[in-house]
Amino acid sequence: MRQVSIRQKASIIIFAISVVAFCMVLIGWQSMRVSESSLSDFEAQTLPEISTALTLAESVAQLAAAAPYTAGSARPFQLQTESERLTRRITDLRSVADSLNDTEFRAQIETRLGSFDATLAELVDLVHEELYIREDSLAQQFAIRQLITTESSLAEVHQKQVLVWLLSLIEQPGDVALQLTHELNLLNAESQTKKIATELLKAQQRLNDIQERKIYLLISLRAKSEQLSAQVSDFVGMLQKQVSRQRIEVSEVVAKGQRWLAGISLFLVLGLGYLYVSSRRMTKDLEAVTHDMEELSLGQVDSRSPQVRRNDEIGTLANAFEVFRRDAIRRIEVSAELSEQKRLLETIFDNMNDGLSVFSEQGLLIAWNKGYESLFEIPPNLLYRGMPIDDVQALITQSSHKNLNIENQLVQMDEINASRHHRSQSFERHFDSGKIVEFRSKPMPEGGFVTLYTDLTERKSVESQLRQAQKMEVLGQLTGGVAHDFNNLLAAIMGNLQMLSDSEPKTLDQARYIERSLAVAEKSSNLVHRLLAFSRRQQLFPEPTHIDDLIEGMLDLVEYSVGNHITVEVDLNCPEEHCLIDPSQLENALLNLSLNSAAAMSRGGYLRFSTKLTQLPDSDVPAVRIKVEDTGKGISEAVLGRIFEPFFTTKPVGKGSGLGLSMIYGFVKQSGGEIIVTSEEGAWTKVCLFLPLMAQEKAFNKRTTIESLPTLVVPEEPLIWLVEDDPEVCHVMREQLQQLGCTVQTFECAEAVLQALQGSFHPDVVMSDVNLAGDLHGVALAHSLKRMSSWQGQVLLMSGLPIQELSESYGLMKEDLILSKPFTINELSEVFQFKN
Repeated sequence: MRQVSIRQKASIIIFAISVVAFCMVLIGWQSMRVSESSLSDFEAQTLPEISTALTLAESVAQLAAAAPYTAGSARPFQLQTESERLTRRITDLRSVADSLNDTEFRAQIETRLGSFDATLAELVDLVHEELYIREDSLAQQFAIRQLITTESSLAEVHQKQVLVWLLSLIEQPGDVALQLTHELNLLNAESQTKKIATELLKAQQRLNDIQERKIYLLISLRAKSEQLSAQVSDFVGMLQKQVSRQRIEVSEVVAKGQRWLAGISLFLVLGLGYLYVSSRRMTKDLEAVTHDMEELSLGQVDSRSPQVRRNDEIGTLANAFEVFRRDAIRRIEVSAELSEQKRLLETIFDNMNDGLSVFSEQGLLIAWNKGYESLFEIPPNLLYRGMPIDDVQALITQSSHKNLNIENQLVQMDEINASRHHRSQSFERHFDSGKIVEFRSKPMPEGGFVTLYTDLTERKSVESQLRQAQKMEVLGQLTGGVAHDFNNLLAAIMGNLQMLSDSEPKTLDQARYIERSLAVAEKSSNLVHRLLAFSRRQQLFPEPTHIDDLIEGMLDLVEYSVGNHITVEVDLNCPEEHCLIDPSQLENALLNLSLNSAAAMSRGGYLRFSTKLTQLPDSDVPAVRIKVEDTGKGISEAVLGRIFEPFFTTKPVGKGSGLGLSMIYGFVKQSGGEIIVTSEEGAWTKVCLFLPLMAQEKAFNKRTTIESLPTLVVPEEPLIWLVEDDPEVCHVMREQLQQLGCTVQTFECAEAVLQALQGSFHPDVVMSDVNLAGDLHGVALAHSLKRMSSWQGQVLLMSGLPIQELSESYGLMKEDLILSKPFTINELSEVFQFKN
């Protein structure tokens, strides 16, 4: 179907309406031309006449209304003013009357205006005469008052009363005039009083006549004004009839045009109706598209697409808009995402702790953040956009440094600057001050590169400390595990040696060899204790200890141990503070430190002990700091990081075991404290022990201070179930128990013991190691046996681990009996007490 455009449709309809409208314009123009001619004649002839006549009537009415004000004038100058105003108005009225076109009506008006003017003139003359008479009466009033005053001796009271009435007549005219006329007849004709009274009565009579004439004239003026208004009304009515006739003529002309226009209007109505329907449908479709456009412009992307089915431009517009809508929605979504990302990036850019800089392809500074200036301590306002990279690098390289790559190899900045435009670069800048800054550069697609600068100083330090702590923790776990296993081996070795020592016969050499082996085994046991101390698994016996008193008490021993060539000084500042620690272990630690300092001061020096109340490092826990410092040869940086490692020593072979500082480290850590060693090679060494105060210490709440061997009362030849998963240890302990007169049955795991207890035969004592093969350990076995209602025997646990670890890791209770490995047959005989 061929598409008919809206433009074509509208053009056809507009052309048809234009033709019809042109015809209507011709007809209307002709009608209006005739009507305009008629109306022009009407306006030229009628409207001025009506306006002039109405003006005359209104002005005459105003004159009639102003006449009473003229008649009531009380002063001559007021009368003169009003008279002049009336004269001017009469003159104006005559001018208006002269402008009338109707000569007959104009003559009538002029006649009436002449009569009106004559009446007004007479009224003014009467008022003027009245004012004159009143002024003369005032003079007579003055004369009468003089007579009353000067002729107070008159004989006749009657004459004086006449004078008083004369004053009343002047002030308040009325009925007094009649009474006064009667009284005058009684007076002497020659008296002055009678003359004055006669004149006053005449004047009063004239005033009364004037007043009556004024009233007549005012009524006459009002009547003439009304007559003039009536004549104007008649004249206007005549003109209205002429207007009516003119209207009829115009109506006939308009009626002819209306009949022509009726048919044309019908055609226009049909055309406009079709145009209205088309426009309404078009408007509705356009409103749908426009509404959706508005919603889309407001960001409402969830609006429905307009359902427009048209084969014209609007249909094309709707289809195009749908495509635009989908694209706009996508653009809005992308714009929102970009805006959010921009805000996020700006926030990150402004608030990130790391420094950031952006350089163009030409090596010019484009952008940077505050962290960049802060990291390299660049003064404010020194950097600017477009600054060359050489100038920027000159600012950030003012202090001595070296650039190292990941392999800690030196790198050249010229090579870095040349390659960072093309590929990622990463290196570290180590300043002599100790600061370490990491550079990470990445090229940008449009050219240039972005560099992120991170201060690694603290992180490197923390990583170093973490590595050291992890190394010490691993070494502690390793040495602890080795010590535990070694305890089992020593238990087997020492047990066999003791049994061999008790056997007969043996030669003197055999006895010497056995004694020598037992001594070595004892030294090995002491070594195990040192390893347990480093791994923080040794058994401690903490008690409230006054640190200052402890140091003062061992000064003699320290001075004797270090020699006379070393001066020992003290500065103790904790007279009231106590710490919950093992005092013997602290004495051993301080003595070991003193001996190490003495070895570093072979030519003499100073050894100083000081105490101070402070806090644990990186904590707010109150603590006592014990500082041991010497003036020896110091410790190098490479050695300082390994001084706490077991068996590490700088002394010649055979001069040291390398466990002294390891034991101190383990003791301090196990006591809840910290140890920090600082040194300057060739100058001094300081060792600071931080021990928490007793009031804040909670780490020892679960520690058990077992100082004596457990005791078991057993019958003669008791039955003992021995639970041990190490065959060598099991064989030695079995023979030792049998040598003591016990009947021994062995088990490798706790599950086998529980299964054997299901029978009717129960042992007197279950003697079990803590670490066993299987799911249950020795402590769990002991607690399971105690919960059994049928169990009547006793349980003795054995372990090479310290009591604290057994309590924390295995749930050992205070009422549980424990025997520490390794032990001798003599100690075992003290544990078992046989009934007699």
